[in-house]
Amino acid sequence: MQRRPFLFTALAALSLLPALAGAAGADRVNVKQTIDIESNNGRVLVHLTVFNYGKQTIWIPREIAEGKELTGRRFDVRGFDNRPLDYTGKMVKRAALTAADYQAVEPGKTLKSTIDITPSYAFKAGRHTYNIGYAGPFLTDVNKPDRLAESPARPTTFAHSGK
Repeated sequence: MQRRPFLFTALAALSLLPALAGAAGADRVNVKQTIDIESNNGRVLVHLTVFNYGKQTIWIPREIAEGKELTGRRFDVRGFDNRPLDYTGKMVKRAALTAADYQAVEPGKTLKSTIDITPSYAFKAGRHTYNIGYAGPFLTDVNKPDRLAESPARPTTFAHSGK
């Protein structure tokens, strides 16, 4: 009779292990991305901040991390009427991204970049209001580029005076 309480306790403890393992793994990846817009002197600058609050390295597209010229529609820019702005920037047809196309963001680190999107989108002449969003793609394993995750930045509204 003394074995049954021990057996019941052992079975109950074993049934909790998967739940505890899942809870422990939940903090491994914790990414937050934000965008702030600066519109001055006819330019639209996107200030992107990537926070890696998790316990493992993540990778974001190097093009975004380094603030380089965009090679495709990376941001969802819309007029106040909710119509997407035409993408007018460089379009590069290329092979699938490789590990070299991503920038690491270590656990507990923050990455900041500024990207000039003025030449990449068809901003109208005169003062107009726009909305911008960013899907926030990132990888948790740079060797598995087909497993892209997202941490969308909160969309924001800004006014811009185009030339």
